[in-house]
Amino acid sequence: MRNGEFAGKVALVTGAGAGIGRAIAREWAAHGGIAIVTDLDERLAREVAAEIVAEKGGAYAFKLDVKNLDETREAVAASVRFGGGIDALFNVAGINIPRNVVEMEEAEWYSVLDTNLTSIYRTCKFTIPEMRKRGGGAIVNIASVAGILAENRCGAYSASKGGVVLLTRNLAMDFAKDNIRVNAVCPGSTRTPRLEKYWEKSPTGRSEIAVLAPMRRSGEPEEIARPAIFLASSDASYITGAVLVVDGGLSAGINVPTFERM
Repeated sequence: MRNGEFAGKVALVTGAGAGIGRAIAREWAAHGGIAIVTDLDERLAREVAAEIVAEKGGAYAFKLDVKNLDETREAVAASVRFGGGIDALFNVAGINIPRNVVEMEEAEWYSVLDTNLTSIYRTCKFTIPEMRKRGGGAIVNIASVAGILAENRCGAYSASKGGVVLLTRNLAMDFAKDNIRVNAVCPGSTRTPRLEKYWEKSPTGRSEIAVLAPMRRSGEPEEIARPAIFLASSDASYITGAVLVVDGGLSAGINVPTFERM
């Protein structure tokens, strides 16, 4: 990407108070763009925006519960008021409640689906009309490797992220005529605050998913943010409906220990 690739362009980032969302907001601003930093935790959103401004970047922070239609409408309207429009949308907000379907309460099931999948309907519903006014735009949805490979005790999470993958493709088909590109990134094990809490329960204190990947390590948030930013850039101008897996090779195939000993 060129220096200043996103100069004068505005990106709305959900779940930007930490982890992948924070890294995306910072990366966008580092390339000259204005980052609209939103998060359920307004304090975290403000801290990330302050970091960006301290580094001479452009950023605004807003509280956003992506499960709330009115808050989503207002966050988009505020983005337009403060930034002048919206050129890119990064749907990052997500949760997981590891339970099988027998153990999971119905409210928990709907909470996961609502946060991870239905929220994208909400943000796109209000953002796409604003992108049309700008002559186009780019949407990048953060799905998960769990959306293409099932994970035990993660039925709701996998269902939601699999839904993100197909919703991404549907959006790409529906809005290509408006010069709006829609793509998804499927991260594998990534060092975010949420995943680090899971790792605390691991006997090794490290990700038990990462050791299954050929690269034998977890990704850093910046290693997910950079591909996401690429998909929103002019370098990806002919890419839409794509699903980019960034998982250290986890989904490439099955590692058979027997073959390593032959």
